Amino acid sequence: MRRHLHILTVLAAFAASCGLAQAQTVTAIKIDSIKKATESFLVLAKDADTTGKPPRYSDPAVKPLLDTILNTKDLEGGKPLPWASVQMLHEWNQATQKVGLIYYLAGTGTTDPLAVSKDPQKIIKANSNTAAFAYEFGRYYDAQMRILGAMIDSAIAQTATITPEQRKDPVLRRILNNISDDTARAVTGLLGTFVLDGLQDDWMLLRVVALLEITPKAAKFLAPDDRSQLKNAAAEVAEHVSNPDVKGGINAIARAFATY
Repeated sequence: MRRHLHILTVLAAFAASCGLAQAQTVTAIKIDSIKKATESFLVLAKDADTTGKPPRYSDPAVKPLLDTILNTKDLEGGKPLPWASVQMLHEWNQATQKVGLIYYLAGTGTTDPLAVSKDPQKIIKANSNTAAFAYEFGRYYDAQMRILGAMIDSAIAQTATITPEQRKDPVLRRILNNISDDTARAVTGLLGTFVLDGLQDDWMLLRVVALLEITPKAAKFLAPDDRSQLKNAAAEVAEHVSNPDVKGGINAIARAFATY
C-alpha cells in the first residue's frame, strides 16, 4: 500500500512541477477563444440529451474544440496568476462545466440537472455516462481541477499581501467563499465517480493524481465546512474502492483535509 501511494505522490509531484520554467498565463484573448469553442461545441451537442450521442473527441471536428476548452497547459507555471485574472478563470471554469454537463445529461431526455436529480432512472443513466464517455470526462475533470487550483493559488497570494482590515472587504470575502464552495463541489463530484461502475483503474489513477495536486492548496485555503465536507466524502469513498492504489490516494486526500 505504501509503495502504491508513493507512486501516486511522485506522479502528482511531477505533474505539478513540470511547468515550473514558465509562469502561468491567461489572457482575455484566450478566454474569448474558449467561449467561442464552447459555443461551437454546444451547437454540435444540441440533441445529445435525447440521442445519447454527444460529440466525441475522436471526431476531427470536435477534437480542436475540446482541446481549446480543456487544455490547461497555460496554468502549469509555478507563479500564481494575478488576482485580476480570477474572473477570467471563473469564466473558463463555467465553459468547462457546460461541456461536462453535455456528457452528464446525454440520453437522459433533459437538459435540466435538477430534473435528473428527481428521477431515479435519469440518475442511473447520467451516472453511467461517466464510464461511457470516460475520455471526455477525464479531460473535463482534469481541466476543472487545474483551473480551480489556479484560482486558489491566486487567492492565497492575494490574501498574503493585504492587511487584516482589507481581508474584511465584503466583495473579497464573497469571491473567496465562492472559490471555496466551487472547489468543494467539484472535488466532491470527482470523488463520487470512483464508486461508479465501469471505470477502468487507469482512469481512476489519473484522476487521483489530479486530486493529489489540488488537495494541499485546497486543504490550506478552503473554509472549515468545505474542508470537513471533503474529508468526509474522501473517507466514505475510500471505504468502497477496491483498487489499492486508488484507495491509498483517496485516504491520503482524506487525511490532508483532516489536518487543518
